[in-house]
Parts: sequence; structure tokens; C-alpha cells
Amino acid sequence: MGIPGQRTGCRTLDEALTLAQALAASKAVRLGGVECYEGHAAVCDPALDPVAVSALVRRVLEVAKACDVRGWFTPGEIILSAGGSAVFDLVLPLLQAQGLSQAVRGVLRSGCYLTHDHEHYRHYLRLVEQREGLTDSLRPALEVWAMVQSVPEPGLALLSCGKRDISYDLALPTVQWHASAQVRNMMEAQAAPTHWHITALNDQHAFMRFDPAGPVPVVGDRVALGLSHPCTTFDKWRWMPLIEDDGTISGAIHTCF
Repeated sequence: MGIPGQRTGCRTLDEALTLAQALAASKAVRLGGVECYEGHAAVCDPALDPVAVSALVRRVLEVAKACDVRGWFTPGEIILSAGGSAVFDLVLPLLQAQGLSQAVRGVLRSGCYLTHDHEHYRHYLRLVEQREGLTDSLRPALEVWAMVQSVPEPGLALLSCGKRDISYDLALPTVQWHASAQVRNMMEAQAAPTHWHITALNDQHAFMRFDPAGPVPVVGDRVALGLSHPCTTFDKWRWMPLIEDDGTISGAIHTCF
């Protein structure tokens, strides 16, 4: 089931039942369940998000119950699935649905939980924590390190990181950590000054603005950038190192895109 103006999926009950009937009658496929993606229903508003997501959940359950009554699901279990990483707590009534004739397998497809991020999903997660009464939950686990290549004028530094290296589809990167050229152990990096911020990206460079009256970056310094939306950072790298809390490289992952 989809949302008008957004991604794929049937928009109405009638459309869904027409498709489900064709699937149930097909000799090539089986009807195993109903899925949705609730991410586009949320706008990071604590008043609006529960209403919009709950409406989508009700639509999906309506389709599931209608298909179940007609006996269109493959015998065994009914899969009900939602896919967002921002408001995953609001789809639990769907994943734990009752009243169907077969057992329900709830599948949550929240891929961004794997590394989380520093901006986009961080804002949504604060609302999840408020709704669930949590003081802490997911933490960002993916950063891109860059080097200061040039400080051509007061207040501007160019970093060796650009659109080929880090997400920029939802928001620009944020400056997290700073290590001078003299620092050998990256675990000794310090929190970056709050006035350091990225204002633009080229294909291979980031424009970092700063207050010339405060701490000033120097050519050769290293800067860790936080990202917004991990998915479009993963697809820019063939492999990524796994770093332990003490800075030790313990392995690597191979990305497949």
C-alpha cells in the first residue's frame, strides 16, 4: 500500500483487492502478505506523525483482512511489513496484528538503523525516545574523515571530501571531530568547534566555513564529518573499515551496489 504522491503501492482498497485477486489466481506467484513504507507519511512532527502513520497502518490492515476473508493468502502465515527507519515504533500495531485466520509474521525493514546518522534520523529518533520513554537508543556509527587541503582565505577551508564520498541528498554533512596533523592516534581527536560547518560540496571537495576569530583549521588537519541518511554514503565506497572504541581496525565490510 502506498501514499498518494509518493512511492509505489496501491492507493485505494479497490486497487489493492484487484491486484491481490490476480496474484491469488496466478500460477506463477503466491500472495504472501501486504507491505508499506511509512517513511513518507512522517514529517518529524510529534503531533502529525502518529496520525498519518496510523492512517496508513489502518489501510494496510484493511487490505490484509479483506484478502484473508476471501482466502487469497497462501496457507502458512501472513507477512505484514513496514519499512521506515524514522517512525518504526508507530507501525507496531501492524506488525503485531490480531484477528487474521493465520499466524502473522511482522517484518520491519528499517535499514538505516544499522549505522544511524548524525542529522536526519537523529531528529526522528528523539521523538521515538520521547514516545517510548527512553533516555538513549541508537547512536551514529558511520563517519567520513577528510583532510584540510587548503585555507585560501579567512573563514574558509577546503576539505578532501565531496559528493563522491558522503551523503548530501537530505542535508549537508556536519563537522564532528578535529585532529591536528600532529595527532597520530585518532582516538585523541577533539570535538570540532561549533562554528565549523559545511556550506557546500563539490564532487571532491567540501567548503567548511569557520569564524576566523576562533580556532582555525590548518592544512594537514583531519576532520570527521557526520552524515545525514547513511544509505547514500554506503553506495559511494567499495569497502569500509570497522573501527573499535580504542581506534583499532578490526575488519572491513564489502559493499555491493
